[in-house]
Amino acid sequence: MVSHRRGFHVFYLCIIVLLLVALYWKTLAQLKANRVGRIAKSGSIATQSIVADPLYDKIRVLCLVTYKYWYTDAARYVKRTWGKHCNVLLLVSGQADLELEPYVPLVNTTDNWTLVRQGLIYAFEYYQNDADWFLKIDDWSFVAVENLRYMLQKFSASEPIYLGYELKYPGTNLSFNYWKSGYVLSREALRRYTVEAKKSDSKHCMKMQGFTEDLELGRCLMNVGVVTGDTRDELGHETFIPIVTSELFIKGYDYIPWLRNMSWHSTDLHTVPISRRAITFHVSYPPRIFDLYYFMYHVRIFGKPLRNSMELLS
Repeated sequence: MVSHRRGFHVFYLCIIVLLLVALYWKTLAQLKANRVGRIAKSGSIATQSIVADPLYDKIRVLCLVTYKYWYTDAARYVKRTWGKHCNVLLLVSGQADLELEPYVPLVNTTDNWTLVRQGLIYAFEYYQNDADWFLKIDDWSFVAVENLRYMLQKFSASEPIYLGYELKYPGTNLSFNYWKSGYVLSREALRRYTVEAKKSDSKHCMKMQGFTEDLELGRCLMNVGVVTGDTRDELGHETFIPIVTSELFIKGYDYIPWLRNMSWHSTDLHTVPISRRAITFHVSYPPRIFDLYYFMYHVRIFGKPLRNSMELLS
């Protein structure tokens, strides 16, 4: 009888020890997560300890990401991955969110132009001293921020310039940047846009809802003296990719029938010539196997294959 009781005592003691060990490791993991959370702050200046980029302090980038308030999965993915590599991550939406902490220009709005226009003005007014370049991108995109800084070395933030995948206005010799590829404005370009967009009688920077983002922004910037720039690499390959990743090699230009004729840099290839230092991509969330395969085996960070630079995904 006594031996049975001793056996139960030993059994219960083992259970208690296992529970204590599990509680210890859970507490340790929570403390580590809290420490990382204090390091990476959305909507504020990030610290260099999470980004191994020699240009991080020299070329400061604010990433403005718009998303629909009723679908937050992609925005959360951005915040956990490449968003950490921006000097400032500014999320813009139509509704408040305790985790994402977005700027909300108009409650419950889903109008893209309202989010973009108000977001750009807000970004300049509140972060003009914390960033040199202002990247506008949507939540369903992936950005190699290190490659963006590398490309921006040949430009000056004091120039009135904005950069992306260039399209041409039909029947003219004027260009603008395709909104689905994302685009980046210099501090001077965004300053000029902000001044003009805030004028109540502006004829060039309209405030009405429903406007097409790239055409309206391009028209406004053109009228305040902002020009587009060539973002291709030394081989003439594109760094801002306009076609969704899963269709790049399958359908290519056929995925967007008008794209070939409207592209500023025309080509007879089946698809867009893609740089090894590509900057922006269309992806699905969560990324599919093809998307991850493409990133790892095609894109390079600091001249190294992404498969050897997986800190970009962390």
